[in-house]
Amino acid sequence: ASSFVAKMKGLTNDKSGKMFAELWVGTHPNCPSKIADGNAQLLEDFLKQPENKKTYFSEAHQATIFRDTVPYLLKILSIRTALSIQAHPCKKLAEELHAARPDKYKDPNHKPELICALTSFEALCCFRPLGAIIAYLKRIPELAELVGADAVLGQYMMAPESALPAADSDEEKQSLKAMMTNVYAASDDIVAKTLRLHLQRIEETGAQCAEDELFARIYRQYPDDVGCWMVYFLNYVQMVPGEALFLSDSEPHAYISGDGVEIMACSDNVVRAGLTPKWKDVPTLISMLKYDTTGLASASHERKSNEDAAQWQVQYYRPPAQFPDFSLYRLQYEHASGNGTTSVTLPTIGLGFCLEGSAKVNGTTVNAGDCFAVPYGKLTCQ
Repeated sequence: ASSFVAKMKGLTNDKSGKMFAELWVGTHPNCPSKIADGNAQLLEDFLKQPENKKTYFSEAHQATIFRDTVPYLLKILSIRTALSIQAHPCKKLAEELHAARPDKYKDPNHKPELICALTSFEALCCFRPLGAIIAYLKRIPELAELVGADAVLGQYMMAPESALPAADSDEEKQSLKAMMTNVYAASDDIVAKTLRLHLQRIEETGAQCAEDELFARIYRQYPDDVGCWMVYFLNYVQMVPGEALFLSDSEPHAYISGDGVEIMACSDNVVRAGLTPKWKDVPTLISMLKYDTTGLASASHERKSNEDAAQWQVQYYRPPAQFPDFSLYRLQYEHASGNGTTSVTLPTIGLGFCLEGSAKVNGTTVNAGDCFAVPYGKLTCQ
């Protein structure tokens, strides 16, 4: 009940013991939003009414593949225990998975996503360069044994970094895939034994790096889970409030801790492979990953103060152009008092949260904890 989500919804005094970890706004059938007008009408049904469709969706939007639908899903996440090692399928794979296992893959859509930190935020995402992984294998014999380092990497184990395969080359990708395959093919007993030996060394001799400390922390959350080893394969990212991270489809990741606003294509498809008691689909994850080692990049964003309203800080986050499903604005008033106004232009329907305080959005007052929808075009905030 102490989470950011609980605070947003006024549930900090809840005594039920429930974890308030996610708040969704959108039209996805797994958790559809409703209009707070006393009738609890679904947002999706509201938007299908001819006048509302015309008001909220531009003609340009309706001419795209999205037509009269909300192409994205907006969430607030409050993470205290690491989320699963996972990736999200591309559009083609999502369609195949949904057709084959609709009980597990609920929709046929891809799920690129962008997370913007509200508090200090930790994540594992995208593969480290091969040289960095090899350095860990040399120091951690249990992990080297698990991946079959000598067989998989051969001469690369002793080669200088300049002699390693080029970043994102087929040879590097094949090496990464072979290591992942071996790690996940190991028996539960072998995985547990290797994890415990490494943890024992950390406890006896001390952590050698931040990743060792993270390993020990995650192990205590998920004892004997093979996903703990991913600390040494994926980049460890620490963000401060306002920083953001974009994750394309088929990129491995796990959010570790913190609060953030997440925006994604309108999908709930997740392929899991560790750090979870939920159903895992390891073969699909191993086969679908891109195995890029240059995939880690902060989301492109602009931070500026509008000339006509210097009191407002406006941040704009957008994914690469091939993902037109969403973008994200963060509007923050920088002064304790004043009546400044700022505005941004939205290409389609906007969904939003009021995170703290209060404001007038297009003339309507919103307070901390409120979620709202606004038409395309000019959004004014004061």
